[in-house]
Amino acid sequence: MLYFVQENKLHRFPTPKRCGCKHKNEPLRDTIPHGVEQCAFCINYWPGDDCYQPISD
Repeated sequence: MLYFVQENKLHRFPTPKRCGCKHKNEPLRDTIPHGVEQCAFCINYWPGDDCYQPISD
């Protein structure tokens, strides 16, 4: 999985449709850097995602 940082937020590449951020010319990375926030729309899995697995009790 590739990531990019824009405005001190970590986003997944390619970005999912629910995230309003678009990749411009930021360098792509395969590691998560320290000291940046994670975009809730890109990093978390949501219902409807292909790899979404609900937590069972």
